[in-house]
Amino acid sequence: MSKDNPLSSDSISDQASAWFARLQADDVSAEERGRFQAWYHARPQHAEAYDKTRKLWSLLQIPAEQVYNRLQAENPSGKSTQDHEPVQSAETAAPQLPVTGKPTLRLAVLGCLSLLLLLAGWQLPKQLQNWRSDYHTAAGQQLNVELADGSRLTLNTDTALAVRFSENQRRIELLRGEAYFQVAPNKQRPFIVDGGDAEARAVGTAFSVRKQAENLRVAVSEGVVEVGTGSAATLVQAEQQVDVLRKRLQPVFNAANDDAFAWQRRQVVFNRQPLAEVLDEVNRYRSGRIVAVNPALAERVLSGVFNVADADAVTEALQATMHAQAVELPGGLVLLY
Repeated sequence: MSKDNPLSSDSISDQASAWFARLQADDVSAEERGRFQAWYHARPQHAEAYDKTRKLWSLLQIPAEQVYNRLQAENPSGKSTQDHEPVQSAETAAPQLPVTGKPTLRLAVLGCLSLLLLLAGWQLPKQLQNWRSDYHTAAGQQLNVELADGSRLTLNTDTALAVRFSENQRRIELLRGEAYFQVAPNKQRPFIVDGGDAEARAVGTAFSVRKQAENLRVAVSEGVVEVGTGSAATLVQAEQQVDVLRKRLQPVFNAANDDAFAWQRRQVVFNRQPLAEVLDEVNRYRSGRIVAVNPALAERVLSGVFNVADADAVTEALQATMHAQAVELPGGLVLLY
């Protein structure tokens, strides 16, 4: 499977879904099954994500069969293939899958699974964050805000934040997503962006903070920002970035501002990255998701600049660049194969 994006927990879920879908195919090879076993046992998070997908399949099996039976009644001449054997597993292998050979049934189950994940996995937590926030954006939206102190914020796609100003400090609680901060100077009231496990502190500068799951990325365009986790702190200067991964501060690295802040031009820039990582980024700007069903496709590397303002154009560009096909399902789900 592709290398995980360290700033995203969604990539593991996508990989689990891709493996689950691939293992339903009639032409899955022994070599692919071996690669799946290696991926499953490589990390506990892989096993956990895959087991959740398998359990959801089991829960949706009955309603999906009802959908299939209805389709069969409407199209009596429809043909189905014979059931095939599930994935064989050794003593330490992943649990066997309830596999069916009926293509229409598989599609119905995957469609129901995608909708369930969209509603239960994403929407409720985001709604709670939106209620807590002072400002928020939906997928694909951006918002410019001027605060009472003269500081200006730009919220990127799918972002929520709360403003907590006091006499001694100006604190922004970043609940999710990404925002760019142009801070009005005030040495008596430092400007702090609280990402939960880490915070960025500035007086008068310009920088962005991106929060995804437990991870944080701070990129500075002007001035200096102090990034700290409670146990460690570092200074980040213009054209530099730093990551906080699982509460651990990483080394500062240089990064061109044209790439780091391309999202303000409604663009995302990729430089020799696996397709799985590219999709993680593109999906931030869509209400649905694009998933590479074929694990080999997810590993392929590409470079380019995508205009995220047009989600359909991104899908078409990925198809043309990767020589892939796409299937659109309810809920905004697009499968690349």
